[in-house]
Amino acid sequence: MSTRTTENSTLEAGAITLPGVLMQALTHIGPAVGLLFTFQAIAAVTGVSVSAALGVGGLAMSLVAVSVIQLSKKRSSAGGYFSWVSEIIGARTGFMVAWAFLLFEPIGAGINLAFMGGIIENILKSTTGFYLPWWIIALVGTALLTVLSLFGLKLSIGVVVALGSFEVLVGLALALTGLLHPGNGGFNFEPFLPTHAVSFNGLFLGVVFSIFTFAGFESVAPLAEESANPAKTLPRAVILSLVIAIAFFLFVGWGVLVGWGTNDVAGFVANGAPVLELAQRLWGGWWVLVLIAFINSVIGIGIAVQSASSRVLFGMARAGVLPKPLAVVHSKRRTPTNAVLLQSFVTLIVAIGGGFLLGTQGVFAFAGIVTVILIIVVYISGNVAVWKLYRTSYPNEFSVLKHLIIPIASSLLLLYVGYKTLFPLPTGTNAWAPIVAIVWLIIGGVIVAVLSARGHLGTLQAAGDAMTGATPALDDDTTLGTRH
Repeated sequence: MSTRTTENSTLEAGAITLPGVLMQALTHIGPAVGLLFTFQAIAAVTGVSVSAALGVGGLAMSLVAVSVIQLSKKRSSAGGYFSWVSEIIGARTGFMVAWAFLLFEPIGAGINLAFMGGIIENILKSTTGFYLPWWIIALVGTALLTVLSLFGLKLSIGVVVALGSFEVLVGLALALTGLLHPGNGGFNFEPFLPTHAVSFNGLFLGVVFSIFTFAGFESVAPLAEESANPAKTLPRAVILSLVIAIAFFLFVGWGVLVGWGTNDVAGFVANGAPVLELAQRLWGGWWVLVLIAFINSVIGIGIAVQSASSRVLFGMARAGVLPKPLAVVHSKRRTPTNAVLLQSFVTLIVAIGGGFLLGTQGVFAFAGIVTVILIIVVYISGNVAVWKLYRTSYPNEFSVLKHLIIPIASSLLLLYVGYKTLFPLPTGTNAWAPIVAIVWLIIGGVIVAVLSARGHLGTLQAAGDAMTGATPALDDDTTLGTRH
């Protein structure tokens, strides 16, 4: 049976309620991926003070969340930060935000699929002798994400809720077991103590990875048009997702380090998959639950990335910034068909190309550094937008604390984290990561300068207006093709 794909540029209103939006944010953060990768990465630069670094990172994200909440209360659109900044600050800054987003957000699914493929390949080889190349796993994962995203957001969010709940429970159970059966060093609170970090510089390098861990809570913003009562649903989801994520990572980071042994952090860092080995030591054959949770986490992140990225691509196409066919919405399922397919192509290129070029773990670390630098630009732009919005459009609601002090404090902390990311430069292949991010921003700046010189900024300003709902949807009867 044939179903039309139309150019009706509206998404399905009210498709997602609070639980779905909450899990969209939480799953985008990826609890089980953090469990297998982030704790080890933080310990490598911070030492035993993993939870301390996560706490500082959580504080930084909490300050950013205040701005996200304040913006989403007054503006809702599929464009998220791009829409907010374009309308409030201007087309130039809005384009730079979108430009940053178009590098760090869409690659999230691909880097996680490559990482998952490498983990599964090694486990199968070491436990069964069976060799399944990581890139085949990445291919299958990409196909699965595409099907789920094309089928419709209701299904995708339902899957996200199930996967997210499972991985959180598994992580908490492993941490609790580790606290009850501590390794070398016994039961203690050393992971929470910043004074036990290898150095102050090392602590803030750990904060860099912490911010990469928590980044993603704002992914609910592009779902505003499809959320039930977004003015209330989105702020609640942002608050709850951050509270849950911060509590989860602080507790689980503590439990994992104590379970492994706080006197053997060097062994934890040197091990190929320390959390899986800890699970085998504590749970025996049930360690496979952690592996399943990890796979679930990667799929959940992939769904979250597909949902958020495809809808921003859709919003930008609807605004005229990207090619018009990306604004196509399936007439029955109300999903942005072409935007989803483009996002899936990006996922495939990043997973396969990045995995072969940098290695399945190397591509994850490389992308983390790039992401932190670019996301700082996005978050600081949002902080400026909060101040300007409430100062100029809602002066009677202006709060010195929420709309001035907190945005300034957040921006200063983020700038310091950015400084620690760049100085000193990372070593090895990762030394190119900051260069990639900076060059990307420079290219974006050149594009803005060229558009300004040619007098085409009106197009970008119209884009911001369109993505905030200032322009009408296109006719439902405009048919571009068919889907079977």
